[in-house]
Amino acid sequence: MDSVEVINLVPKFLDFYRRSNRFEIDHEKRWLLWKEHYNFAAVPPGEDGTVLARRLLDDAWEEYAERLPFLMTWEPKQKKIEYYLSKVKSMLGHDQPIHLVVIYYVGGFENNPFVAPFDAERFALCLPIENGESDIFLSHELTHIVHSHTANLTGEWERTIASTILQEGLAIHVSKFLVLGEPDESYIEHKMGWLKSCKENKAAIIKGILPFLDDSSSETVSMFTFGDGTTDTEREAYFVGWEIVQSLLENGVTFKEIANIKEKDIPNFIREILPLLLDSTSK
Repeated sequence: MDSVEVINLVPKFLDFYRRSNRFEIDHEKRWLLWKEHYNFAAVPPGEDGTVLARRLLDDAWEEYAERLPFLMTWEPKQKKIEYYLSKVKSMLGHDQPIHLVVIYYVGGFENNPFVAPFDAERFALCLPIENGESDIFLSHELTHIVHSHTANLTGEWERTIASTILQEGLAIHVSKFLVLGEPDESYIEHKMGWLKSCKENKAAIIKGILPFLDDSSSETVSMFTFGDGTTDTEREAYFVGWEIVQSLLENGVTFKEIANIKEKDIPNFIREILPLLLDSTSK
């Protein structure tokens, strides 16, 4: 039987906000209070992540006041988590119990849920709620959890770019299948116009990412997720994943078959498919 532990960090954030929202607290003191009383953000590990967390806090600070009434009355919805977990497991063909932790937190309005190892046996699904809840985000991130079991994924930040591509592409398309009726942009975009721009630069993005498929360094993972890739385009791995999984589905490959490609085999699998996408682009 599946088990879901819910950790709600919203009260912790509200405590930090009350301590910090005073006239005598400047930016530097606010950052120190954030680190002492909250210290949770959707950022990569290391110094770069710390710098990004500070920027997210500073950029979002003025917006929090408007969202306080919502944050103060918000409550977790565990039944919805269990519902979508069951749906994702069925789609990916996983019939074993899954034990996970769901962490609800207040982010910087950047809409960046994520999955990370929690302990030796469980992953944590981390969902921001400051913009309201999203069934698309929930089903996307639950796909990462289930996929980690079907493909023996490590779940670590440092994973090959090929694995990153397939993980994100699968999660995007599972969310599209489960949460119907939205435009494509709703399942993948982080800012307006991004998907259109990626499609216009499809060939260059694919050619640029090809040499990095086996690379698992933190710097390279950041480059193709948070960073600007090789074409000055953010989140290139997400776009390539979107294109690859869409092509596989159109050619009759099932969600279950994609989800069961083992992590060690993913780089060679992606290496074989990407040239086919380039061929289709040139036609």
